[in-house]
Amino acid sequence: MARTTRQILDLTLGVSKKLRYAGATSWQYLKVEAVPPLTQALFNGAPGQKLESIVGNLANTIINGIENKIKQIDAEAERKKREIAAAIKAREEKAKAEAQKKEAERLKAQAKKAAEAVKKAKEQAEKTKGEEAKAKPKAKAKPQKKAKTEAKPKPKPKKGGKKK
Repeated sequence: MARTTRQILDLTLGVSKKLRYAGATSWQYLKVEAVPPLTQALFNGAPGQKLESIVGNLANTIINGIENKIKQIDAEAERKKREIAAAIKAREEKAKAEAQKKEAERLKAQAKKAAEAVKKAKEQAEKTKGEEAKAKPKAKAKPQKKAKTEAKPKPKPKKGGKKK
């Protein structure tokens, strides 16, 4: 909508500027050629200059109003672009912050799992150590002496050495 309005205003501005110059040229021609001889003082005097001033100011006011409206439309379009860019940047920063937060939570969970694994390993080691400690005293207990039984004779090594 704003783009169409701006195009229409551009066209109107161009036409207004051309009409101002065409009107000024026509007025000058009218003053010289079309004014009856007895009314030249009216058109070339103070009332004619006042009329020229009023019409010129009116034309300038219209042209300046159109130019200002075009500037406002351009400024509004630029403002919208900046807002969109800021919104995109804010969305990207928010997504980045969420990603960092998720990564931090993941690392925290990973560290927690690692701490739990270390804790379980320590508990397991203590449990194993405790079992070994309990088992060692029983193993260290000296068995009672048994009556000697007949010892088996050891086999004699063969003579002749190794075979090749």
